[in-house]
Amino acid sequence: MSSSSINSRLKGLGFGSKRKSGTSATTTSLDESPSSPTPQTKHQQQQQQQHTRPLTSATSSSTSLPMNPPNPGGRPPSYTNNFAPAPARIGRQSPMPSNSRSAPAQVIGGPPPINTSSAGFSPVHPGSGMGGPPPSAGGPPGYGPPQYASTSQSITPAPYTSRNHAVEVEGAGRSKAQLIVGIDFGTTFSGVAFAFATNTEAKEDIITEWPGAGSYTKQKIPTVLYYDQYQKVVGWGPDIADALAPTGYAKPGVQKVEWFKLQLMLSGNTYIDPINLPPLPPGKSEIDVAADYLFKLRQAMRSQLQKTLGEVFNREERNIRYYLTVPAIWNDAGKAATRAAAIQAGFLRDENDNRLTLITEPEAAALFCSKAGLLNLKVHDAVLIVDCGGGTVDLIAYEVEEESPFTVSECTAGSGDSCGSTALNRNFSNILRTKIRKMKLPDGSKTAGRVYAKCIMDFENRIKADFRNNNQKWAVDVGIEAEFPEAGIEEGYMTFTNEEILQCFEPVVNRILELVRNQIIAIQAQNRLLQNVLVVGGFGASEYLFQQIKLHVPPQFQAKVVRPMDSVAAIVKGAVTAGITERVVTSRVARRHYLMATLQPFKEGHHPEAYRVPSLDGKDRCKFTRQIFVQKGQRVKIGEPVKVSFFRQVAPGATLMYEDILYACDDDVCPEYTKDPRVKEVVTLTSDLSRKNLEKDFELINIESRGILIMGLYVWGQNSVILRLRRIILGSLLLNITLSPSAVAYTQNRYFSENANPLPRPVRWGPPTKRDGEAPLMISNACPETLWPAIGTQAGTGPGTGGFQLLSGAMVRLSVSQDWQGRVWGRTNCSFNAAGTGASNLNGKNGAGAACSTGDCGGVLNCVNTGETPVTLSEFDLAGGVDGRQVFYDISLVDGYNLPMGITFMPGDVAKLQSIPPRLTNCACIGTSGYLAPFGTDQTDSANSIPYEAKHTNSSVAEWCPWDLQVHQPTGPVDGVYSYPDDSIQRPIFDPCLSACSKSNSPVDCCTGIYNDPKVCKPPLYAKQAKSVCPDAYSFAYDDQTSTFIVPSGGGWKVQFCPEGRSTNILATHRQELLDIASMKEAKFALGYDFNNNSVAIREIGKGEQMRGRANAVRAKMWWVSLVVAIVRVV
Repeated sequence: MSSSSINSRLKGLGFGSKRKSGTSATTTSLDESPSSPTPQTKHQQQQQQQHTRPLTSATSSSTSLPMNPPNPGGRPPSYTNNFAPAPARIGRQSPMPSNSRSAPAQVIGGPPPINTSSAGFSPVHPGSGMGGPPPSAGGPPGYGPPQYASTSQSITPAPYTSRNHAVEVEGAGRSKAQLIVGIDFGTTFSGVAFAFATNTEAKEDIITEWPGAGSYTKQKIPTVLYYDQYQKVVGWGPDIADALAPTGYAKPGVQKVEWFKLQLMLSGNTYIDPINLPPLPPGKSEIDVAADYLFKLRQAMRSQLQKTLGEVFNREERNIRYYLTVPAIWNDAGKAATRAAAIQAGFLRDENDNRLTLITEPEAAALFCSKAGLLNLKVHDAVLIVDCGGGTVDLIAYEVEEESPFTVSECTAGSGDSCGSTALNRNFSNILRTKIRKMKLPDGSKTAGRVYAKCIMDFENRIKADFRNNNQKWAVDVGIEAEFPEAGIEEGYMTFTNEEILQCFEPVVNRILELVRNQIIAIQAQNRLLQNVLVVGGFGASEYLFQQIKLHVPPQFQAKVVRPMDSVAAIVKGAVTAGITERVVTSRVARRHYLMATLQPFKEGHHPEAYRVPSLDGKDRCKFTRQIFVQKGQRVKIGEPVKVSFFRQVAPGATLMYEDILYACDDDVCPEYTKDPRVKEVVTLTSDLSRKNLEKDFELINIESRGILIMGLYVWGQNSVILRLRRIILGSLLLNITLSPSAVAYTQNRYFSENANPLPRPVRWGPPTKRDGEAPLMISNACPETLWPAIGTQAGTGPGTGGFQLLSGAMVRLSVSQDWQGRVWGRTNCSFNAAGTGASNLNGKNGAGAACSTGDCGGVLNCVNTGETPVTLSEFDLAGGVDGRQVFYDISLVDGYNLPMGITFMPGDVAKLQSIPPRLTNCACIGTSGYLAPFGTDQTDSANSIPYEAKHTNSSVAEWCPWDLQVHQPTGPVDGVYSYPDDSIQRPIFDPCLSACSKSNSPVDCCTGIYNDPKVCKPPLYAKQAKSVCPDAYSFAYDDQTSTFIVPSGGGWKVQFCPEGRSTNILATHRQELLDIASMKEAKFALGYDFNNNSVAIREIGKGEQMRGRANAVRAKMWWVSLVVAIVRVV
């Protein structure tokens, strides 16, 4: 394969499209910047190198905030929707009531703390290793927050000392030992380590002296850059003195850029939302910015290695092997972009230089822990690596293949998400902005900016690392004399409660716990014994996160959750270990299908007519049909190429130059044709066979019917008619392919998937007569007023009606087919004409207007469309899973909320169903004040009590719906905008609540368009609030995993409106019991239940086939695999 074809493919992916010609890696010397400086900035850089000094100040504390906000002019604070308010948590009291407030010095925090970070960062750049500040979009409304230098003290570690490696390698003249350099290029912090590959026992040294850090030493430095108005780097990492003015603010025209590593993934499909990332400098691509940082890192690395190794480094520099870490969830595009940035930064001479190896962060951690003796494993034992960093969290499980030498193979497909510690900063920023708005400062005030900057700095430097969830309060010195009790500011300190900080951690930690549990389930499914769960990475140093992981894994694994003493440095040390040890990982699991397009015999009625093409043998063929080389989930041995044989029909005189495209697909089931949009191009392979002799090197086959010659191996239909004249491999190329998905494979039930759409959908109903084998469906009304229940059928046969009137206290008995899929909802305040064909005030004009206040379906009694939002739904699929042997059901708030609802499972006379306790099946959602009372059904007793949501009261339940989503909003402020929840405004006892999707119909709220991906679409505020009041309810489009109930088929159902009681919390409470339902399946089947996500996998014993019965994200990660593709092979 030619290098030009690789270049063209990378350009097609957008790599380097913004790169200027002056930044070519091939013309960059060892000391030259990747971006050619102007004479002025070049002089500044020389001065900077000569006068490097640490930044100190005697006034205030440093923070990492954007230097180039959207409005650098600095407009005054605005209490509009420019910054979406985050309502206070339901039922939360004032952070610190005045009647119980202690002196600020007695509150945890007090004056700025001493920096005790394990990474040893200076006060200017605290080294928690747990992420960076919020993106540029943050900060007080209207203007960019300032930056301050620091007065906080730091404990200075002992000076760095290293062994004299020169003596170690100079004894025999020119050394044969190779210098290995490991680079942990992180989202928020980065580090470098090195060692000589003389033997596998060589010890890794970490570079701890960096320019701009003064006497401070640290293992990792911030991944941050400062650009001036000419787009030249004026500050990086710890060396930011020239970027800041004496006041501690950034100099005019200076822009701070951070979190840019994540943007290396944006060239391909990714879960990362670009809205949450700080902007890049004008005219700079993500590769340019990463290259600028890596260039500075390389300069500092060279300087320290020269000081440490002396002449040995000068002699060995051109032979250094680099091992650079990347997240395991990165796809091909992200890895290719990282390599391109490294080349541009000067680590490699050109694209053909093979001295750079990309290694995934969890694999590096595994190597470090193995070498450090932390793994006491036997053959077939498994270890789970949980790498928690600033931007991403990666998990990979390995099983031991051999104890000596120690080798492992990947046990399950890796997983991960963008739930690193930077997510904590974003959450804290939202809470902080809400508190600042309560200060109601006058226009033009800069107080908000100072408060914001100091709080962000304190959160990054102290609160985030020290949080334990032990009811502590945190006081931050914001340096203002005025008091704002409503914002928690008294005596110059802003106080944050334990509950407020917990809100920053909870959603992030919960997502990590979900990933951990899923991996444990996958390991158990492989019948492997999990011996260790290793928590590493900067965020992994959080004691709260570590304890939560230990607490929430199954009890038998709690003692196996461990964290290395040097967890922050585990990644960079492991990268070096990868270079000085023999290969430890022997095989990986393919994250994607890899395939090529072929011509197959055309099948009438099967293949698309548009794909029909004639061929030289006179037979029509179908183009674009795929041939899979590597299956997703296939275990691929490292070092063993995958060989594929195929042939071409070649007419005499043809030019033997060919290009073949290698494709990849992330779906579990690969589409049949390469033209399917789910199939993505990876790389173009070029084969030049023009120098081959047709008569000597190819087979000659005479097709008499056409009188033509065909060169190459020819297969005739089902019977192989082959003339074997020679055995020759005409072309073979070695290609390094990253087996990784650029999107999430997602299979889901066709009925439940429609909940993302709030618009009316067609329904149908069946005949009213009861048939044998049908399922009972009862609907009761416990509300004090008359309701008009509605029923929509989307598969199977419905109950014979689409809607009817139901008086208070009444119940109706219906039946549906055993394969019924449909929904039930309630309509309120209806007024139909005598025929039930329209609203009574519209003179019987069918469908001319709404007849009900909520849940209306076109103004008719017998619904032909689903209900208008807002409406509470109960949803059923009575023929789910394998062979329709399970029932899926849920209560859905995706289309909003209008009535309390409960679902009761009726086992009937089926003995095995009667043994299922109601506490596993009977769910309820009560989001209306006044209905919280002891829950009771005729199937509930003290021995099988149903778990309830226990935090809410009648008053707090009345406040869960965000202001802007209430159907009948109270009178708002003068400008009509609710900038934050104001509990002084009286809410009605009950008001229907629109969902975020039904109100905005936007892709981000409805999970449509580019957000139609469970990794990209996250729950909006409405979904979080709905989930808090109704834990078992389906709250947004991709909430299947925490809201779906699954039971064996054969029972009946009762839907009750306005049940007295509380919302249930079954799915998150009863884990093992839900798993036990599997034993009730027929002996042929085994049902596995995800005890956290509540997603079911049914496996047919003996065949090993597994399929998802509900929407279940199948997440996969990335690995490097050597793939040999034989372009033309005659066998």
